[in-house]
Amino acid sequence: MDNVGALNLLFQAGTLLLIILLLLAMVMHINNLNKVYKLMAKLQHKESVPKDLLYKEMTVPQGMNFTALALASWIMLLVAIAFLYLLVPTYLPLSYMDLSDLASSPMGFAKFGIAVAALVAVVLLFLDKLPENYRNLKLTELYSFYSISKRMKKLIGITVVVLCLSIIISSYVGTIYPGRSPSAELLSLILMIISAGILVMPIFKEAWEARR
Repeated sequence: MDNVGALNLLFQAGTLLLIILLLLAMVMHINNLNKVYKLMAKLQHKESVPKDLLYKEMTVPQGMNFTALALASWIMLLVAIAFLYLLVPTYLPLSYMDLSDLASSPMGFAKFGIAVAALVAVVLLFLDKLPENYRNLKLTELYSFYSISKRMKKLIGITVVVLCLSIIISSYVGTIYPGRSPSAELLSLILMIISAGILVMPIFKEAWEARR
């Protein structure tokens, strides 16, 4: 197997790892909340308790600055994913390159990134308007359910920079299309996996500590 083939296999494995990481984090987040919900009901000798009360009792204030920075990190992660997988039609049939007017624009990449970020922001805003019973679905409230150290907050903040690098590398891949750089694609993906791992670490940490 040549180097290009090996890099392509690593990229596929990395993509699978990223998907599993995010899906597992989502499942564990729901499981973490359900465990607390059952414990709270048991302590109150009730079959169930109002979920809005549960979420209120679980809330750990993290500060507006950190909340905004963490939200920016998640938006950047989704933008980075869009840049890597949708900028060129290497892995998916639909891509930015299909939009000829946008692709030929000097500011095309910037417009694409802003459009993706705006779309993500609209979805997050919609989720944020859900009733308190569905607070577990609000990405803006994700870290309010967990105790997060200052060190972890710094790591989450650093992901913004790391994801910017991933987007820059993916942009380079877009500029050389139809040529390819499997090593650049893999590097961009690795940076995303590292960032995603940091962003979901509080969820895994809570799940691990609950098992002890």
